[in-house]
Amino acid sequence: MYAVIKTGGKQYKVSAGEKLKVEQIPADVGTEIVIDQVLAVGEGETLSVGAPLVSGATVSATILAHGRHDKVRIFKMRRRKHYQKRQGHRQNFTELFIARIASELGTASADVPATAPAAGDDLVRIEGIGPKINELMVGAGITTFAQLAATPVERLREILAAAGPHFATHDPATWPEQAALAAKGDWAAFKALTDELVAGKRG
Repeated sequence: MYAVIKTGGKQYKVSAGEKLKVEQIPADVGTEIVIDQVLAVGEGETLSVGAPLVSGATVSATILAHGRHDKVRIFKMRRRKHYQKRQGHRQNFTELFIARIASELGTASADVPATAPAAGDDLVRIEGIGPKINELMVGAGITTFAQLAATPVERLREILAAAGPHFATHDPATWPEQAALAAKGDWAAFKALTDELVAGKRG
């Protein structure tokens, strides 16, 4: 069984047991949510299409994680006008596990995977830190923005170098600066700073 749902202004085709990244949903990791904006439900050759929604159909999902997509770079230039403008944007996302689809056609469900309790801050929000580097930071005992802000850049370079040449190429020079703003909750200044960066580096 599958369903077509609408969330965050977008439509997705989902089945029980699938993982899906959607526009950010304001809820804690491990929370179960119910999506009632179901546009269609299908089972084999049978298809029920809503007008616009399928009456009584729901999709239950569990929030697995929150994160940010890769940065989209925007560059504008006007020839012979001495005009250049650079911008960047990293879209927030929420990862869902589709646990159950219920409709008049029947019910399909899947076991929800265990989710680790949230610990510390989401360091992936720091420009230049991805999931793998986040694991390195956690392994080194750096789990919060405040801890990252207080860590000397040389110590960060040592952690990256110890993980191998692939990680050693990353430059953590701006990570404590970004983390200090995040720790204070100054997200406007944080966004202004990260928009200037490319892979965590100043251009």
